[in-house]
Amino acid sequence: MDVADLSRIAERALRGSRMDSVGLYLLGEDGAFDCGVILGMPDAFVRAYETTGVPIDPVLARVRETGAPSSTLTALGERWRTCQLYQRVSGRFGLHGFATLPLYEGERMSGVLYLGAMSAETAARLDAEGMCALTVGATQVSTMVMATPRRRPGLTLRQNDVARLASEGLCNRAIAEALDTGEAAVRKHLKALNRIFETGNRTAMAAAWRRAQG
Repeated sequence: MDVADLSRIAERALRGSRMDSVGLYLLGEDGAFDCGVILGMPDAFVRAYETTGVPIDPVLARVRETGAPSSTLTALGERWRTCQLYQRVSGRFGLHGFATLPLYEGERMSGVLYLGAMSAETAARLDAEGMCALTVGATQVSTMVMATPRRRPGLTLRQNDVARLASEGLCNRAIAEALDTGEAAVRKHLKALNRIFETGNRTAMAAAWRRAQG
């Protein structure tokens, strides 16, 4: 499934939930984040969450542990504003709270749906009663994800970042600086991207990546 498909599904989830932002990520067979999108938040937040937030996200950890939906309100309550995720990522962008809902393909957790609140009023909907209503939407998202044809192998988060920056014309050194990594790692990702898109150079790969965005 490509980013365009995920964005289309995420937009429907955002409208149906009446929340302020939405994130939709698919998980690989090993449970690691594979590919995803976040709508309603700036690119800086997306980069911060994907690089810094995921490993320290206590709500995501609760969902992985229990397999059940959770939110900043139900999992943390008043401790939300003192946790690392809020102080290092979410609080910087005015995110008052969010829900994390697991998506399933059979018995396997195949993805997660995030629904974010940018105001105290919206965040109040993340209580136990509100989570029941939001879970209905997550079930619908799971159905849409499973019904969408797999157009090509999914990119990892870092592969997608490299492809996006390459499509913007950045050289390897600039990409490495933007992603806080080394040029050798960038070259490795570009090689993998050419293999995935069946292209022979970065220009052709970037063009193929742009077409995949819809």
